Amino acid sequence: MNTRDLTYIGVFAALWGAVEISLGTYLKTIGFPLSGLVLSPIGLGLALVARRVVGRNGTVLAVAAVVAALKALSFGGLILAPMAAILMQGLLAELATLGPARPPRWRMCLAGGLGVAWNVFHPLLAQGIIAGKGVYQNYLLILDRALEAFGMDRTAALAALGLLILLHGATGAAAGALADVVADNALRRIRPPTTGEGGQDEC
Repeated sequence: MNTRDLTYIGVFAALWGAVEISLGTYLKTIGFPLSGLVLSPIGLGLALVARRVVGRNGTVLAVAAVVAALKALSFGGLILAPMAAILMQGLLAELATLGPARPPRWRMCLAGGLGVAWNVFHPLLAQGIIAGKGVYQNYLLILDRALEAFGMDRTAALAALGLLILLHGATGAAAGALADVVADNALRRIRPPTTGEGGQDEC
């Protein structure tokens, strides 16, 4: 990557970091539920715009890595769970956009969908790593008692989980599609088409 590419990565990472530090802190302060459903589409959308503008593999993951570092610095120390979540979102989005300098829109949507949907799985995985497998047994016990109180079974819980994953995935896909549109407009300003004689666009 050249200096220009690194500059774009730094700019978009700073924007994502600013969202995490400002809006993220506010949402957590007021106890806003599913704050990741708000923050992740914005952050990944910015990273995907950077991917299209830079046009190189590794861009999304690089942006995510810088954001994770900024998040650690903003709180004065390592906060492993949020940092790991951001890096994993960046990795999933990176894998979805590997290849051409200009990923097609469906891959931008896939990148956003996978990255945002990770929010559903990350807390369970992180808590399992920290507390061990026993935490899952406790969760299942609590879940069964709650379902029993409402006269429901695990099928209802699985349906609710599926809807939650679908909601996150759809929101992320929408962010990816919007990032594709924003990147197109940005590229037209950054790299206006050259014209030959007679005002015709050159291929």
